[in-house]
Amino acid sequence: MNTVRSSSIMIVLLVLFGWVMSSFYNASLDIASFFKDTTRGFLFEVNIFPFILFVVIGGFLTVLSNRKKKKDTKSFWLPDEFEETDEREQLITARACRAAYISMMYSFPVITVLLLFYPFISKTVPYYPIIVFSLLPLTQIMTYMISWHKNYK
Repeated sequence: MNTVRSSSIMIVLLVLFGWVMSSFYNASLDIASFFKDTTRGFLFEVNIFPFILFVVIGGFLTVLSNRKKKKDTKSFWLPDEFEETDEREQLITARACRAAYISMMYSFPVITVLLLFYPFISKTVPYYPIIVFSLLPLTQIMTYMISWHKNYK
């Protein structure tokens, strides 16, 4: 179940990263409005809590996932999913990669259509494109994890 743990860690980090980017997007809106009206008293404000949470949880999860890795520098940079020990695991990884690749053919048009709704909700959810673009890697990771788990049994 090392692959499930590694994929879960990537999903958590991706969601936290999306939260950080959403708060930075709100700060960029403040910066843009400051440049339009320089009589304002402050430049901008940023909610730094998501960034601190991302760094703390990301650092902890990175240390946790790399704790058991080999000292080999090549394996340090490879994700846990690609550390196959035999032909069966290589076949499982190949099938899961193929499934993740195929899922992009279907998820990309759906996500593109979701972007068409942005003009209608831009006032209420200005960081909507960040959320939608975060769905691309989430789709790949979840498809890979489901396919890997299905083929592993």
